[in-house]
Amino acid sequence: MRVFLLLTVGTALLLQAGCGGNDGRPADMPRLNPVRITIIQDGKPLGGADVTLTIKTPMNYGTATGLTDASGVAVLRTHGFDGVPAGQYTVTVVKRVVEGATQTTNPIDGSTYETGGSIYQTVDSQYTDTQTSTLSIEVIERRGATESFDVGTAVREFLGRGA
Repeated sequence: MRVFLLLTVGTALLLQAGCGGNDGRPADMPRLNPVRITIIQDGKPLGGADVTLTIKTPMNYGTATGLTDASGVAVLRTHGFDGVPAGQYTVTVVKRVVEGATQTTNPIDGSTYETGGSIYQTVDSQYTDTQTSTLSIEVIERRGATESFDVGTAVREFLGRGA
């Protein structure tokens, strides 16, 4: 009986200390809420776009990111964890393409990578910067948010040459 009581108390203390259920998030990270954003361009889903949420009232963990899939949907994450703290956010969207790159093989490990080429931004620059983006979203505690944004017509803004 005494051993059972010691095991029970020991287990309770371990659970109270945070073992068994801790997902590795920092202790000061607020509750994260599910956020899904769909990006549309030229009337179609925009795949491969980087979506960033920047909180309007500065706080720790006030930035979340996601990458759109082929259906234009991004599931947002905060510092590597699914979800976004509640608050008002500015949304920015960046989509870059590389044209004219060549495939190069690494002689050491045989992996391939692209070199050279021209890099272009395909989303209008008004949506790529937190100071000019007109896109915004409210993430609600325990409900999160689901939103769709249209970033207009594709552009072709030269950003530079690849290495």
